[in-house]
Amino acid sequence: MTAAVVVWDQAAGPPAGSDEVLCWQSYASGDGVASVPGHLEAHAPRIRSKYLAFVHELGECRIADRRLIDHLDAGDGFSFWWMTTIAEKSPLKSPRIYDCLRMFALEEMLAQRRVATLTLVSADRILAQAMRATCVNLDIRFRWRRRGPRALWSLRRVYESLPYALKALLSLRHVAMRWPLRKSRPAAWFSGAQSVFICSYFIHLDAARGARGEFHSRQWESLPHLLQQSGRQLNWLQLFLFSAAVPDIATGLSWVRRFNADARHQGRHAFVDSYLSAPVVLRALVTWLWLCGVALRLGGISAACRPSGSALWLWPLLRADWRVSLSGQTGMANCLAVAQFDAAIATMPRQSIGLYLCENQAWEKALLRAWRKYGHGRIIGVQHATAPFWHLYYFDDPRSLSVDQRCAPPLPDLLAVNGERVWQALLDAGYPGERLVQAEALRYLSLSELAAQRASAVGAGDAVSAGDAAGAGSQRIRRVLVLGDLIPASVHHLLDLLQGAMPLLPPAFAFTFKPHPGYAVDLAAFPRLQAGQTRAPLSQILSGFDIAVAANSTSAAVDAYVAGLPVIISLDGDELNLSPLRSESGVRFVTTPGELAAALRGPDGADVSMDAHRSEIFFLDPELPRWRQLLTQAADK
Repeated sequence: MTAAVVVWDQAAGPPAGSDEVLCWQSYASGDGVASVPGHLEAHAPRIRSKYLAFVHELGECRIADRRLIDHLDAGDGFSFWWMTTIAEKSPLKSPRIYDCLRMFALEEMLAQRRVATLTLVSADRILAQAMRATCVNLDIRFRWRRRGPRALWSLRRVYESLPYALKALLSLRHVAMRWPLRKSRPAAWFSGAQSVFICSYFIHLDAARGARGEFHSRQWESLPHLLQQSGRQLNWLQLFLFSAAVPDIATGLSWVRRFNADARHQGRHAFVDSYLSAPVVLRALVTWLWLCGVALRLGGISAACRPSGSALWLWPLLRADWRVSLSGQTGMANCLAVAQFDAAIATMPRQSIGLYLCENQAWEKALLRAWRKYGHGRIIGVQHATAPFWHLYYFDDPRSLSVDQRCAPPLPDLLAVNGERVWQALLDAGYPGERLVQAEALRYLSLSELAAQRASAVGAGDAVSAGDAAGAGSQRIRRVLVLGDLIPASVHHLLDLLQGAMPLLPPAFAFTFKPHPGYAVDLAAFPRLQAGQTRAPLSQILSGFDIAVAANSTSAAVDAYVAGLPVIISLDGDELNLSPLRSESGVRFVTTPGELAAALRGPDGADVSMDAHRSEIFFLDPELPRWRQLLTQAADK
């Protein structure tokens, strides 16, 4: 029985006291201390289902006698609800999702205690609003002790304080920046029964081959060659992204011109932004103004943000997501995406087969809408990376997946799944089995050979255990590959842990940092970090390392794991465990420099034994039998 609890939202550990402490951003536990993230992880399937059910019911809630989904119908049966960040459910775009999930965990923890008073120690005003409302609903007295650094004045803070509509209009500067990409449009697309449409990202490209006018995407690897061998002609519609290989628009345009000059072998290429025009921008602005009007009419949505059967009120945590998705920058970007894909797909000759990289992002909904509006054939979403448990954009409440209703969610005809783990996870989450099909994991095909090489080396005794390497008198250098990701806070946490761990390690460790292609890091900002840096493809370098240390959410950790390396992953209690290896055996999660140093030194943290199930994460047959069967079946429809 507990009369009073303190919710401790601080990076430092809680002080000793008579009240029970519930840590909000750490996994600390012990006498009088319990962890909210720890409870969330311990009961993850149930709490995830609660949140997915809440999002579904929010879309179905009735305001002014119409469903929220229907209010966002632009008039053609397509609802912009599916493009909001609330419906998308990406923790990478909506960090407050973690707070929502922790609120569900906190509610369960409070139900296990008889609490009269709850004190929140935090600098987070929005969290305090949500927690105060929950306490009122639970008849618990609430206190907020504001503690923590106050945000300093900056131009960024001034910008963030601007009205959402003004920020949306200011975001149109990106249109001006990307206007030159209009030059990438090909003179004509391939047509006829042998043409195949592929929508992809202009990133993860082979830089050396691209500079020579040869298109090679590491996201698709050998599949384009297989298609062309079978007589197919490829139409590529690309989303332009800046990267180390393509650092500017001029480089992207130069490469695309060279690809199109040899379209028979390289395919025909255009950027989505090549369909920018004054009429397209005008249509987007008109749609955005309509969304702004809808936002004004739907002021009652705040009352609908109380999950059924729950005392929680999540509106304070979701308010920014709602507003940015309608009248803000995201709403404007979504309107532009709809107008651009309309313009692109309308002018393309009918394609019997379409493929696209599937992560359930908003632009994919715009693509699917346009694809069906203009009468093209079957379209297949390609699950090209991993689908971690907390990457909620891969999962939905099963009730949301019904297509037998107006404004149904846009879904691909088939979802090509790249491994047994994801296949089972999607079925368990209620994804329609008839829409799932197996396909080889294209970007991971090289891992089967690397795994076999490492298993052979371990079996022959060529590899030395981490315990031996750290033992007395051992001089063997342990080569550690450090893997970054797209989330700045996650990467900085990892590099801070490494800085703190280095003084605790013997000199027999050599570190090399590989940043994510989409997020470069200046290692000079970490002066105590002694590490080299590489941008070489993982397939070329993994065999040269003994251990991998990865940031929380990067899928590169899976490359290292399947290739046979011991994997250590940094985890911060103030972020979800977004790792694709969250449930895999033999993976170590560390939260402090001491834990990282111990994992690197100790045999438990760097076990080089090869688990048979590592190679079973993906379908890795280099002959692509599943892809061959899938494409044959799709062509027959």
